[in-house]
Amino acid sequence: MPIAEPPTRFDGQPNRYLLRRGSCLWRVSSRPYSARAFKPTPAGPTAGARFDGSADDPYAFYYAALQEKTALAETLLRNLDPDDRGKRLVPRAALAARQISGLTLTRDLNLINLISGEDLASIGQDAWLVTSQGTDYEYTRKWAHWLRQQAGWAHGFIWDSLRNRTGLAVVLFGDRCEKDFGPGYERVLLHEVTELTVDLDTEDGIAWLNDALKNYRVTIPPPRGRFPWPHGRPGR
Repeated sequence: MPIAEPPTRFDGQPNRYLLRRGSCLWRVSSRPYSARAFKPTPAGPTAGARFDGSADDPYAFYYAALQEKTALAETLLRNLDPDDRGKRLVPRAALAARQISGLTLTRDLNLINLISGEDLASIGQDAWLVTSQGTDYEYTRKWAHWLRQQAGWAHGFIWDSLRNRTGLAVVLFGDRCEKDFGPGYERVLLHEVTELTVDLDTEDGIAWLNDALKNYRVTIPPPRGRFPWPHGRPGR
């Protein structure tokens, strides 16, 4: 659909998705920060991603995915076009100080469901809300803030990943999580499983990443020549 403002006479209800305790969330993050850390509202009216908080509705937020490869694709394949052979090359600089982490959810969460056509239609939207590019994020954030007003129960959203179709991406809202789980909600809500963490900028990490993304025709050049990696996932 073309860019539009949220409806002013909405008489429906967003569909609900129960993300159950024990689910594993995957996140690619910067190593100096905790994998559980929510990000604060970006500075400036044009800063931010699809469903970030803003000056009009400031809240900390947390993007993650329900599948390991979805987290990788959503982070590393953004704005990465295929070459004339249909392949994509991730520069090593994009991996600097980055890691992927698996975290166990310790509480049930209620999310606004944006997965199917019916789910999107229930709020007067279509696939534009979850597939539009960065030039439209000023408007998708307006819809996010409007949706939060419609569903005071919602801890976040869940939708079909743009870069790994059928994979699921989520965003969690810090203010709603703090309201229901109290101060320090990050530590209460998310348990980091250290055995699932991989440093992506190491030799073993790059080798693992090349294997994980090979079916996406994605390559990351190794730091120093070629090397074998016969022993499974690093850190396991």
